[in-house]
Amino acid sequence: MAYRNNRLIHLLELRISLTLKLSDLPYSYVTYLKRAQCHEDLGYSDLAAGDAYRALLLIDEVSDDSGEYHEQALETLQEALGRDTSVEESTGRECNRRDNPCEQANGAGADSAEIHFHSPQSLILDNDRLSCFALLSRLLIQCGCLRSAYDFAERGLGCSPGDTRFLNLRKQILETYTATLLGNDRKWDDGDVTPRTELPEQGSARRELYPWNHHEPDRFSEASLRFLDGQIKKVAPKCEIRAVELPILEAATSNTSSKPSTTSKQLGMFAAEDIAPHEHVLRESSILTANNRLHDPLCDACSAPLPSLSSLQTPLPTCPECDDIVFCSPACHSAAMSLYHPAVCGKPDLEAVAKDPSPLAATNALYLLLLGRTFALSETQSIHPLDLPETKYLWGDFVTPPPPPPSADPDDHLPPTTLRTLPFTFHDNILAPLHLLEKMNLDPFASLARTDTWVTQSLLAKFRGVASARMNPRTGTPEVCAVHPMWCLANHSCAPNVRWEWVGDMELVARGGEGIVWWGDDGERKGGIRKGEEVLSHYCDVDLGVQDRRAWAAGPLGGICICERCVWEEKREKKMEKVHGNVRKTAISNLDSVEGAY
Repeated sequence: MAYRNNRLIHLLELRISLTLKLSDLPYSYVTYLKRAQCHEDLGYSDLAAGDAYRALLLIDEVSDDSGEYHEQALETLQEALGRDTSVEESTGRECNRRDNPCEQANGAGADSAEIHFHSPQSLILDNDRLSCFALLSRLLIQCGCLRSAYDFAERGLGCSPGDTRFLNLRKQILETYTATLLGNDRKWDDGDVTPRTELPEQGSARRELYPWNHHEPDRFSEASLRFLDGQIKKVAPKCEIRAVELPILEAATSNTSSKPSTTSKQLGMFAAEDIAPHEHVLRESSILTANNRLHDPLCDACSAPLPSLSSLQTPLPTCPECDDIVFCSPACHSAAMSLYHPAVCGKPDLEAVAKDPSPLAATNALYLLLLGRTFALSETQSIHPLDLPETKYLWGDFVTPPPPPPSADPDDHLPPTTLRTLPFTFHDNILAPLHLLEKMNLDPFASLARTDTWVTQSLLAKFRGVASARMNPRTGTPEVCAVHPMWCLANHSCAPNVRWEWVGDMELVARGGEGIVWWGDDGERKGGIRKGEEVLSHYCDVDLGVQDRRAWAAGPLGGICICERCVWEEKREKKMEKVHGNVRKTAISNLDSVEGAY
């Protein structure tokens, strides 16, 4: 155990050292490759893939004299070569210290032969490019993104036909996929697989509060609670923020009707005084919004529908430097100009990013656009994205990694097993954010401190837990989303005491009359919220049945809902199934008796 802890400390210190080096040498692909290996050894395959892809981009920049960062990347490499003419200590060979990338993906092959490079610069780049392909393929296998992993193996074979590294990686990918299919269906016919269409791309990553993330506050400290209580009073005068114990939810199981044995400390919104039925509880505006429709008549700041031209007495405020950027009010215009718009002003290529996506891509497009708005807020105000008031106190459903267990293998990745709950694909989590930065004219290498992969992963974890969305009434796909930091502090119940409405401002209104959710055997249901009661919102359509509600709410909740209503309705369903089963058995028995009489 002591060895493993010491190795973990060593790897974390190494990561700090490499990150500091990148702040001094932001165009050093060699350092990115070394940090990729460090991230992989720490168990962060997603972060390692982000580093490896940045390294690949810089290698291409060195090779392409028309590249935007060619001069910086070339100068950095030449300085490294000048410091060590043998090249070996200056190249990214450490990221390939195992002879077989496939064996490394399986935790084997430690201390095998290292890859060495020769002195010609072109040969160094060719070898390092192949190393990036192999590293990316291996890392994406670990993340579960088999289609992208296969693509990088194919790219490697295109540059180096017959290379056993890529042949073995390709074989491993197909074997992993077929093993999964056979595990799901043992009758599956092991036929030919079409990799580019059949291989899965949806993977997962660790949803974790990284040890080096010093931006995340203690949400339960006295200072945080005082700050949040002051903020909630601005939008919900009759409410206050308190700490509350909530059950740790699990994935679908046969025992969802029982209460969990473990709980976690969370924040909740409570009534500081009585709130009458139909009374407004909260009214909150936000500029951390996004919409994925191109040229839709929405306010650029709050995403509220713009009023019709015929109803206007004065023109709506606009940005004179941008086409089609309109605001619903002078207040939104002023907020935009002071908080985020200068970072995106006059950049027409940005306008079409993630707009008009396919229905399957609509949700991830909105998360990407929320990242874009966050980066714009950060750049305009010179504040780290995780320190913004719109993001700092958001719940991310982060887990704390377990202590490393003892191991006889000094080259096992740390930790060897950790629950992965953050959805991950190479496109959505690495490629698209870098493309977004490019369109924002943000240097992805010089801005690493604010746009590193771990920063985007932390933001996406938060957005997936708290963002609200408006659906297209015709197609049912999400088109507009927003983050309201105070609204999302109201916890979920399938029998909520408030309803929420979002057009421009987010509003919570106390339920009453026909809006009360009726369930159970108790006919006494009163509207409003009494002093001291928790304000309970809902993350799904409360008119659905228990199974459908649980399916809809599982994502933002992080598991299967076990609120009082769900538990009661599940027990009732099981009781009815048992009754129906007994009736069917009786009917079959009676039919057999009648047939026996003949």
